[in-house]
Amino acid sequence: MKNIFDLTKEELAARIIALGGKKFNAAQVFNWLYKNRVETFSAMSNLSRNLRPKLEEEFELPFFNIVRKAESRNEDAVKYLFELADGKKIESVLMLQPYGNTLCVSTQVGCAYGCFMCATGKMGLIRNLLPGEMTGQLLAIEKDKGVKVKNIVFMGMGEPLANYDNLKKAIELFSDSDGIGVNQRRITVSTCGILPGIKKLIEDKLRVKLSISLHSTFDSVRDKLVPVNKKYNLAHLFETLREYCTSTMFQITIEYVLIEGINDGIGEVDNLITLIRKYNLDVKVNIIPVNPVNKLMFSKEEIINLWQKKLENARITSTVRIERGADILAACGQLAGEG
Repeated sequence: MKNIFDLTKEELAARIIALGGKKFNAAQVFNWLYKNRVETFSAMSNLSRNLRPKLEEEFELPFFNIVRKAESRNEDAVKYLFELADGKKIESVLMLQPYGNTLCVSTQVGCAYGCFMCATGKMGLIRNLLPGEMTGQLLAIEKDKGVKVKNIVFMGMGEPLANYDNLKKAIELFSDSDGIGVNQRRITVSTCGILPGIKKLIEDKLRVKLSISLHSTFDSVRDKLVPVNKKYNLAHLFETLREYCTSTMFQITIEYVLIEGINDGIGEVDNLITLIRKYNLDVKVNIIPVNPVNKLMFSKEEIINLWQKKLENARITSTVRIERGADILAACGQLAGEG
């Protein structure tokens, strides 16, 4: 049986028509699944009596099993550990914010890219998640917590652009107005720099925001921190970012974990400013505290202040990300790695 949550509305319509239904029935089913959150086809009362049993025979309605959850002391973050149908485990983090709750979604079990500061990368890639396994994270968390999610960030376990086809479907599912209905402008895809995937986002005209895990503006340093840089170096990365900015007119977020003595030198920020100007990028630089992985040391406050001052003088927006969930192992892969 097919997991109905893996299908876009257009795919579902094709299957329903094959079963003798009508195209508009797909919108009705989407409404029942994603807005009314029913758990049986028999509850879909505006479908014909003939169609409901056919859907029951054709599709399954699986829902996520919450293995464990941990809430931060400040009650502003909740981390969930889910067990999938095959026994594999993934994580999601709900960030409770006054301007709209944000859900950090996983796209893979594990990750193949081995970034230095990432716990998930130590697991290696186990498998890709299917679209319904991405949207299922939201459905389970909204039901458990009794809140609505306003923003989606694909920043959980895995490299989203290495699972592009399933990611694209998940974005369509999250943003479908007959379903979950999150505006694509409120969806962010985070990548370590998979350039073919960024180009596909442009080609497919997905109106999502882009976040780049940069962490260094020197190839010799970034090769060690973000090994994919050996394949797609900084010059190629920044050229592709320029294409994305030009195509979408969206601001790109540059994620920068400042690690003491490794990538926090003044030469780094000066080079970052030079590259942003050279490629005429509209960016926000997000400076991130290191969660407790690999016993890394976050840069001293005076260094952070100096970075922010230099960026401000260059008229580049910068923020220091408020550390959420360090007490609940909120860095990607930490609970799944334990479990």
